[in-house]
Amino acid sequence: MTNIKPWDEYFLDLAKTCASRSNCIRAQVGAVIVGQDKKIKATGYNGTPSKVESCAERGSCYRIDHNIKSGTQYETCRSIHAEQNAIIQAGQDRCQDATIYIWGHNMICILCKRFIVQSGITHCVLQKDENSPIVRVSVEDLRRELEEVK
Repeated sequence: MTNIKPWDEYFLDLAKTCASRSNCIRAQVGAVIVGQDKKIKATGYNGTPSKVESCAERGSCYRIDHNIKSGTQYETCRSIHAEQNAIIQAGQDRCQDATIYIWGHNMICILCKRFIVQSGITHCVLQKDENSPIVRVSVEDLRRELEEVK
């Protein structure tokens, strides 16, 4: 008898594969948006916009070079986050009531929280790495967190 992998693990593995396309020196993150029917709507990874030189191509990262703390000063980063890339690829109509699987992080930044809430996604499943637990976050929790921002 074969061991069939649970859906969350399956889609997190796909998000991990997406992360392998990242051209970011600092972090490799992947995302997969999945509909209620378990069909993939879009994928994304963190990296620079089309035709913009990446930090990997430059050989240095401004954020690393200036010791900028994760989750701060996003305007200093050349990359688009994996979650944002996946949402852009899917479009809002394909995100409705979907789940986003994120590999490479165990938290969602303030920018991506806004994208996720606006997109119509209803659930988030995250895993930092193979040794980390799977974290599940509802979009209602994200919405409440955004309301607490001053």
